[in-house]
Amino acid sequence: MKRAAKALIRDGEGKILVLYRSKTHPHLAHDIDLPGGEIEHLERLERGMRRELQEETGLQLAFKRRHRIHVWRPAKVARRYHLYELSLEAEQPVSISWEHESYRWISDQEFIEHPAIDGFMHTVQEWLREQSMAQ
Repeated sequence: MKRAAKALIRDGEGKILVLYRSKTHPHLAHDIDLPGGEIEHLERLERGMRRELQEETGLQLAFKRRHRIHVWRPAKVARRYHLYELSLEAEQPVSISWEHESYRWISDQEFIEHPAIDGFMHTVQEWLREQSMAQ
């Protein structure tokens, strides 16, 4: 089973960093995305997450919490996702990679209400909805 790590990054106001996939992105062009990606074989999760963050956003962040979310993609390879909650302690510039065309900081509610095509993003929306109801 393949492993992937994604980051739910919050700024000082609690908003979430979302990336918008470019038109040349090989998977779900123009859809929203969280920073992160596939963890290489034998790579440690945290190391892979740091590598992906650097590649996709240029950010260096303190790790807060990790949540394991399983997503099974019909007719595709099963992938185990690890969702990291990270905080942007001090303002840093976001430098996006070729995979994305832009980014935005949005509220939890905006994230939850955004139309999700990707199964993982839908799972994160459900998880956020549950978190907000538990508070």
